[in-house]
Amino acid sequence: MKFNRPKSRSEEVFINLTPLIDVVFLLLIFFMVSTTFVTIRQGIKVDLPKTTTPQEKVRQHIVISITKDGHIYLGKRWVKNEKTLLALLRDRIKEEKEKLVLINADKEVKHGRVVRVMDLAKRAGAEKIGVLTTPEKEG
Repeated sequence: MKFNRPKSRSEEVFINLTPLIDVVFLLLIFFMVSTTFVTIRQGIKVDLPKTTTPQEKVRQHIVISITKDGHIYLGKRWVKNEKTLLALLRDRIKEEKEKLVLINADKEVKHGRVVRVMDLAKRAGAEKIGVLTTPEKEG
């Protein structure tokens, strides 16, 4: 007895990526909304940029301040050049269990200067780098 096989249809099989993309966007939105910024009141007086996100209380951390005229301070100590900053940062980071460095840059400081200091902090061994802001006044 001979059985007839049904003729196979050549249908293309594909994976629908729409649900995956939806989940990725939801995760992205969640992390953007839940990110917090840090506020600190120590070291050198600089005019910080404003933010509307909630502020987080901070313990004593390693703070690098960059003034409007480009001078760099580690805590309250003025640092002459980047080589000195790198050496001082390495020493301070070795002492810290949470290897967090906070950048306290005036809002008028050029972006490239801040990025350069972030790079120095990373090379010194910082595992986390934060940028300090001040809360924007409502109204």
